[in-house]
Amino acid sequence: MNPASEWRRDIAVGVAQIYARNPNVVAVILGGSSARGHADRFSDIELGVFWEAEPSEVERAAIVQGVWGDQHQLYPHEGDTWEDTFFMGRAALEAEKSGVLTEVVNMRARAAERTLDDVLLTFDTDEGKHNLVAALLDGVPLHGKDLLMGWQARAVAYPDDLVRAMVRRYAPIDHFWRWEMYLARGENLWGLHQHFGWVQRRLLHVLMAVNRVYFFSFKWLDVVLERLLIAPKNFAERFKWVDRLPPKEAANELSRLVDEVYDLLERHVPGMTPADVARLRHFFHYRRPLWEERPPF
Repeated sequence: MNPASEWRRDIAVGVAQIYARNPNVVAVILGGSSARGHADRFSDIELGVFWEAEPSEVERAAIVQGVWGDQHQLYPHEGDTWEDTFFMGRAALEAEKSGVLTEVVNMRARAAERTLDDVLLTFDTDEGKHNLVAALLDGVPLHGKDLLMGWQARAVAYPDDLVRAMVRRYAPIDHFWRWEMYLARGENLWGLHQHFGWVQRRLLHVLMAVNRVYFFSFKWLDVVLERLLIAPKNFAERFKWVDRLPPKEAANELSRLVDEVYDLLERHVPGMTPADVARLRHFFHYRRPLWEERPPF
């Protein structure tokens, strides 16, 4: 763990102690880069607080005051979740909101358990739900350790059916040929790079599923890539190099990466057949007919 993570974790422990005084708080967990141990100067403090019953806005504000935080925003409820943000510490005594941003995602405990059921039992591919499961797995329990460890134990086993569901959702990549269209139409590099980015994002989701890694955002790309032990040769370097190459070279390299990821599916995705992979390749390599003049028939 680096120093930036250590001092953020120390602050989080103190904040968690204040939350734990509320009898409706059943668990508090530290998440994000501070929990994983690689925080930097851009990192905030990410906490997950799980409640038996929802607090009032007065209670929420009182907790911020109790930790000597500078309140930023108490966001309204969105279903069973709500977020509180505040700043901890100050650059100077009179400099309000100059400290480290602390983001607290609050959730009913029963909603967290429903999310685990959705992902682990019905194989939901929703990014937000996977992000919660990843946060539970990577997180550091600060209160309610037994409950959190029970949730972590459930999440450790990434089900075969979830691998298949993620591959069904993200492995189909069509219209790749459009990169030429963006280039031909006035060198629309913005559209071209958006298109390449869409393909790259899908590849990451597929490889995370093959490696049984839950989505936890792509803010830390190197951290994601380090977890992809099953991947094409030199995948991390080649994946990042796509963004630095001229368009045609980038398209060729990205095309090779897609094919090499498809090569892995039959070996590493339970139930995946050669016909399934051939179908994916057909969609990916299909190129729509192009016409300068009216077709003759």
